[in-house]
Amino acid sequence: MIQVENLVKKYGPVKAVDDLSFAVAQGELFGLLGPNGAGKTTTLSILATLLAPTAGRVTVAGMDVTRDGAGVRRRIGMVPQEIALYEDLNARENLEFWGRLYGLGGDGLRSRVDEMLELADLQT
Repeated sequence: MIQVENLVKKYGPVKAVDDLSFAVAQGELFGLLGPNGAGKTTTLSILATLLAPTAGRVTVAGMDVTRDGAGVRRRIGMVPQEIALYEDLNARENLEFWGRLYGLGGDGLRSRVDEMLELADLQT
């Protein structure tokens, strides 16, 4: 289900992830453990298509995260460690941003955002 081969992520001269390889089969539970700064969040961000790898190959459900990011995002969900809201955006703008990230647009996006704002009693 997840295949990571020789994954590298660099930020300038710093390697956040250095030649990481692992596989997770469908239905298998997998834990990614390590100390602060080990590259866990960076690796998960690459799996979720939020960051591009510097080198290596990563596939999720048979789809390459760099070539078919939209397909990967349709198949996964990710809850970030920190609250994923942008303080400079209002509720509608935050929902629209994340909806576009997941491939929604036009009337479908507007309708879904309106529905969620009403559900949370945040409509304007």
